[in-house]
Amino acid sequence: MAEKGEDVRVVTSEILRRVNEDNRRIRLLEQRMDRMDDSVGGLEDNVLSELDELKIGIERLSDKILKIGEKLKGIEDEIEKMRKDLGKTATKSEVKQLETFVNIVNPITSKFVTKEELERIMEERIRTPKRA
Repeated sequence: MAEKGEDVRVVTSEILRRVNEDNRRIRLLEQRMDRMDDSVGGLEDNVLSELDELKIGIERLSDKILKIGEKLKGIEDEIEKMRKDLGKTATKSEVKQLETFVNIVNPITSKFVTKEELERIMEERIRTPKRA
C-alpha cells in the first residue's frame, strides 16, 4: 500500500504541477489580452481623435468653399454690371466720328475768321471793283 500511496503522491504532484503550469499560462494569456485591450483602446482613441480632427477640417474646407462661392457670385455680378455699362459706352466708330468733328471745329488747326475780319474783307471787296 505504501507503493500506492507513493503513486498517488506522484500522480497528485504531477497533476498539481500541470495545474500550476496551466494557471501560469492562463495568467500570461490574460496579461497579453490586457495589453492587447489597452493597445486596441489606445488605437480606438487615436482613430476617434483623428476622425474629430478630420470632421473639423472638412467643416473648415466647406466654409471656405462657401465663401469662395459667394465671392465668385459677387464677381459674376460685377462682370454683368460692367457688361451693361459697356453697352452704354461709345463704340470705336462713334469715337472716330467725334474725333473727326472735333478736328473740323478745332480753332487751332482750322482757319476761322472773326466777325470783324469778315466784315473788313467784305468791305474791301465791295470797294474794289471787279476786274474782268
